[in-house]
Amino acid sequence: MTYTLSVFTMPTQVRCDRVPPAHESQWGALDLRVLQEDDLPLDPRSWCRADVGAWVSRRGGLPERFPMNGKALCLMSRDMFASRVPNKGFELHQDFRRRLAKALALQDFFEKMSKN
Repeated sequence: MTYTLSVFTMPTQVRCDRVPPAHESQWGALDLRVLQEDDLPLDPRSWCRADVGAWVSRRGGLPERFPMNGKALCLMSRDMFASRVPNKGFELHQDFRRRLAKALALQDFFEKMSKN
């Protein structure tokens, strides 16, 4: 078996629209709506039953198979999602876990920022 090492150059400068231009001395207020993927709350732990139902139905599942809130979804395993939605359960689980990870990262970020 032969392995090939790919060499590529990294950019030395990157423009990022989230960084204020040099002539601005401070950040403006952070608008969290830019982080939102849809009309559901950013933190899936705060989802009510209606939010869970909307999220499930948008992804091809049956809302009546998830009569719970976001906190209850946190307790479900990948296999539990798959048993409720056989053809899309793993995708639902992955999307939920991704959303939860984003919410936890934001929470951690704000906690660290508030300590400064």
